[in-house]
Amino acid sequence: MALEIPIDLEQALQAYAAKRQSSVEAVIREALDWYLRIEAETIDELAAWQEVRDEAVRLIEDASP
Repeated sequence: MALEIPIDLEQALQAYAAKRQSSVEAVIREALDWYLRIEAETIDELAAWQEVRDEAVRLIEDASP
């Protein structure tokens, strides 16, 4: 299977793999395995928290001079 990902995500994966002294492929396999094992409710809750985070960042950026 081949998957195209944005360059910034690829660079982040490479940096994370290097930090863990692992291959990018191993990091991707681990991430996919984790994602497929968690329950749908947990994914929904994580997505909701990410929306809260994004809104907080927008509010702070809008308030900055």
